Amino acid sequence: MPSLLHFDIKNNVLLHSYQGRLTDTLLVKGYAHADKYVASHPPSRIITDFSDVTSVEVSSHTVRTLAATPPNLPVGFERVLVVPQNALYGVARMFQILVENNRPDLTIVRSMEEAYRLLGIKSAEFNLIDPQDFVEDQPA
Repeated sequence: MPSLLHFDIKNNVLLHSYQGRLTDTLLVKGYAHADKYVASHPPSRIITDFSDVTSVEVSSHTVRTLAATPPNLPVGFERVLVVPQNALYGVARMFQILVENNRPDLTIVRSMEEAYRLLGIKSAEFNLIDPQDFVEDQPA
């Protein structure tokens, strides 16, 4: 699985986290994975956490391609990227610049603590989402 999704019902926040080696393919698959969930369960806010990414192999072409896709949440819904690594921070900033007109609510922070503060979350209770709960093309 390219990424994991967790949901906090109390704070109505989707947590989308990546782990290990981040490649173009894994980033695109993870983005699509989160989009499928959001389409069927729209949260009010999304935190995408890259804290556990150990290496980054993402091209600028992939970042531009993802930036050109329609946003998964309408304007007014906060999106936070947690990016502690310097190399990945540059990639995240590139994405932020490319989407500033259609995703003005995107903020990049360095830690989950900053994300919680920004979103006004005092305590979170994230539960893992089973992909079978929302994947449309599952076997009958």
